[in-house]
Amino acid sequence: MSVCRPKRVSLLAQCVLVASIVIIAMYGLGSVVLAKTPADGSHKKTLDGAQLYDTNCNRCHSERYPTEHTPGEWKTLMIHMRVRANLPPEQAKAILKYLQENAGK
Repeated sequence: MSVCRPKRVSLLAQCVLVASIVIIAMYGLGSVVLAKTPADGSHKKTLDGAQLYDTNCNRCHSERYPTEHTPGEWKTLMIHMRVRANLPPEQAKAILKYLQENAGK
């Protein structure tokens, strides 16, 4: 009575199999990413000042409320923090606008 033994797969066959899986996975992921990315870049979502404030400022600071400072104080703080946080000018303007519109008097 013969016993069925699984055949050993050569190292070369294993490498070919792994390489094939990697190539298929890369091609599949690449096509999904390309399908979801519009050519004109219109997929970018614009965040408002409050969202930018939450995202950027709360990274290093405990939450501060806009009412804690006057509009002038927020302007001074943003001049300093824009440089420290390396914020793009348009984001800094949006954050400052949000803070000043909701500032304490």
